[in-house]
Amino acid sequence: MQRSFLLWLRLALAGLRRPGPEARRIAAEPRPEGTLIWLVLNDSAEATADAALLARRLNRLRPQLNLIVTTRGPIADSIAWPQRTRIEAMPENTPASMRMVLDSWRPDLIVLIGNDLPAALICAARSVPILLVDVHLAGGTTRNPLLRNEARSLLRRVRRVLVRDAGTSETLLALGVDQARVEIGGVISDPPDPLSCSDAERSSIAQQMRARPVWLAASVPEDEIDTVIAAHTHALRLAHRMLLILAPDATGDATELADKLNAEGWVVGRRSLEGEPDEEMQIFLADDPGDYGLWYRLAPVTYMGGTLGEGAQAPRSPLEPAALGSAIVHGPKTAPHAAEFARLSEARAARAVMAPGQLGEAVAELIAPDRAAILAHNAWAVTSGGAGAVEATARAIVTELDRAAIARAN
Repeated sequence: MQRSFLLWLRLALAGLRRPGPEARRIAAEPRPEGTLIWLVLNDSAEATADAALLARRLNRLRPQLNLIVTTRGPIADSIAWPQRTRIEAMPENTPASMRMVLDSWRPDLIVLIGNDLPAALICAARSVPILLVDVHLAGGTTRNPLLRNEARSLLRRVRRVLVRDAGTSETLLALGVDQARVEIGGVISDPPDPLSCSDAERSSIAQQMRARPVWLAASVPEDEIDTVIAAHTHALRLAHRMLLILAPDATGDATELADKLNAEGWVVGRRSLEGEPDEEMQIFLADDPGDYGLWYRLAPVTYMGGTLGEGAQAPRSPLEPAALGSAIVHGPKTAPHAAEFARLSEARAARAVMAPGQLGEAVAELIAPDRAAILAHNAWAVTSGGAGAVEATARAIVTELDRAAIARAN
């Protein structure tokens, strides 16, 4: 009783309201002819882009399918939607509004994308099957008893739940969701195109280095230079021939940095002068930001600059090295790519260090090929798995659509 009472009370109070203006406007418009899926988005830009990917895949599987997409947030004009897709503002989350919209649209299936559980819609759609996809919940979601109890009642009405990862699956099982209705579908995303480089140049430099241990420090701001050099000094104690490819955050003249390192006793080369590192160089300054595709391929380990200090002016996405097989090391300051770092962390595809003094230890540990290979493989799986998640989710939607059609026919 307690699990449903709070939800019943909230909906009962909301049920006193009449249909809102959005619901009345929507109900006045004609319904598209044929099969219709209602895609319900949360208001994040990421969810909108993911929904467009999913919509395009559904369109390829079922070209005659009609989609209505509702969202509380704005949708960028740059997002490409397939034909037979209609974009609408989310109607008011009250029982009367949702019943009016459901009576007008008569959707064959409702797909909720993201973590939101619109209570009035879920409870009003008694005869319409509902799917919940691309769900990602932190472990702390179950700590609030009010949220836990309400979620249990709502989730019982959902036919099938596709989650991003095992952690989310465990959280939903703790909420009491039937295990048979929960599947791990992965993260819906468009895999990034790997940065390019000259394959001939890559082969030439790789041969010249002759299996020397190499690591890359990418987009390193001035306040982190000493941290990176100290880490290199530490790692050299275990691998005395190790080469550091240092890509400064500032894209200007690297003469001052080269002079500083030379004065400290390092043998330094520069991309803009020597072109390629040689056997004697200990630090190679990669002072051309257009060469990251080359360095990610050559370096088995990459430190993401700006994550231990005040931040880089031009921070690089960790998905860049991940897509090219370089193991990732980073500090705690992951903005503006926090979501990407979180995905890698959950997949055990990156090594986090909490303080500057730990960077050298991490590099020395990961320079062992087997250690770096595990991280690199997990990272590659993260970057390449988005397309598979889109396919799996689209096929799950089509399967439920067919089941609903059979149920109506019977």
